[in-house]
Amino acid sequence: MEKHFFKMINEYDKQSDTLYLRVVDPYQYKESIELADNIILDFDSENIPVALEILDASKYFHVKPYALRNFALDMKIYIQTDKITLNAKFIISTHHKKEEVPVNVGTINDIELPTMQTSYAVA
Repeated sequence: MEKHFFKMINEYDKQSDTLYLRVVDPYQYKESIELADNIILDFDSENIPVALEILDASKYFHVKPYALRNFALDMKIYIQTDKITLNAKFIISTHHKKEEVPVNVGTINDIELPTMQTSYAVA
């Protein structure tokens, strides 16, 4: 299984309540898949996961929107022949304490992506 590690940058759009995470390095967008309701994963032209969007993010994480401007992230994406799985741990500061919020979602690999494991951290 091919392995990759990427640093990501994050942007939070308060108006649309959308959290965007994307790799630091430039890439050529190819397609998106919905891993779960309101969680979208983007792939580049080499079929590598390069961006993640979480719609209605403050509702998803049960936090005030300002808490999504700065957080820590440990995320892994596993692409297997039959499924795509995202396992992430967001560490969000709320009310002077840090809250660990797991995100574990997945879908079937019906677009025949090659098997790989990718790891991500917020830059």
